[in-house]
Amino acid sequence: MTGFLILVGIIASAFIAIVTYDAVLSYRKNIRVYTLADSLANVYCGILERSFDLFYAVIFLMASQYLYENVAPFKLPANLGTWLLGLILFDFIAYWFHRLSHEINFLWAAHIVHHQSEELNFTTVFRVSFFAVIFRSFFFIWMPLIGFDPFTIFTLGVFLAGYQFLTHSRMIGSLGVLEEFMTTPSHHRVHHGRNEKYMDHNYGHIFIVWDRLFGTFVKEEEEPLYGITSGFESNSPLSAQFSYWNDLFTRAYRTKSFGDKIRVFLKGPAWTPKDVGFLPSAYRTDKKGDRIKRDVRITKEMSSYIIFAIITSAAIFFRLTFIIKQMEGPTLASLIQNSEVIALTVSLLISVFAQGRVMDNSRIALPFEVLRLLCLSVLSVIFYSEISWILPLMVAYSLISAVWYAYMKLSKSEESIRLAS
Repeated sequence: MTGFLILVGIIASAFIAIVTYDAVLSYRKNIRVYTLADSLANVYCGILERSFDLFYAVIFLMASQYLYENVAPFKLPANLGTWLLGLILFDFIAYWFHRLSHEINFLWAAHIVHHQSEELNFTTVFRVSFFAVIFRSFFFIWMPLIGFDPFTIFTLGVFLAGYQFLTHSRMIGSLGVLEEFMTTPSHHRVHHGRNEKYMDHNYGHIFIVWDRLFGTFVKEEEEPLYGITSGFESNSPLSAQFSYWNDLFTRAYRTKSFGDKIRVFLKGPAWTPKDVGFLPSAYRTDKKGDRIKRDVRITKEMSSYIIFAIITSAAIFFRLTFIIKQMEGPTLASLIQNSEVIALTVSLLISVFAQGRVMDNSRIALPFEVLRLLCLSVLSVIFYSEISWILPLMVAYSLISAVWYAYMKLSKSEESIRLAS
């Protein structure tokens, strides 16, 4: 337990320190990089995706282990040379998975979540769809077949994720000679741009050489406009996950051609059946018809409320992670049969949904917030024998939060969350 808490503390402290430094630097340069609603929505997307991955990773690990031990014709030695070779192959696969995720609609339905935000900062890296967890596994599952052991594959994934985190920055400028062969923040800003000349370029995760080799490289000139061309106007992590799927199924249902019902999932985002137009864009426009950048303003009271809520959600996630980590050889069946795992997972899903509704200022937010707070109290009862102080703490937090949120909802002095004009 102590070692796990130390590791969590180190990772969390490093993340907070990097984000804080980046935010302070942007403030000094008078550049608005972070907004609370956007950053929290990103983190909630990350919690949702990581929670799903806790279960799916068990399946992937079992499959990888089986293929490595029983099917692979040979096994590569576990040394630095193998790891470096694996890094090149891993990044090459990641390039093609990333590129195809922009070129095939059903893959784009998963990847679009990462591009929905109209901001770009270190929290954007957490904005990932749990559908992407499933799809990417089919691209990397072959690595055990050519002799890479599951632990090496895991460390490669962690390294790539850590490197990706550092490329999501607006504050880091040109990095000199590194720009020639490494993916830098400048290159990745281009990838997130919705400008015509920037779209669908710079797919490399670690090495930009793949883009130079396959003709998808574009150098950053002016800073890009971020987000997706159709816009996305919700703070809800669940809405983020399913919005484009809804678009695809709607168009597939409306077209009369059976072939087009299939093609709408296999073609690119720029294609739609001839008898079905694209769904209306979600973004707002001004009187001139120009697109208005999404800007969600939250009062200090609601900001504090949401921050406390996400702390409790993060605590549930880390507790879930710890329990699964403590299980010996967990399987999907053993996870489903574990009452604590199920209780934490259900509570986490309710928390993510409820807070998404809160940040969208939805009318149905109140009942789901009450349900979220009830779940916290139930969890504190379940874990009371292990952590005796958690019951009075969570009951007090739930009661205070219920009164606090009800007061903000009933107050007519000002809207707690609104879109800036």
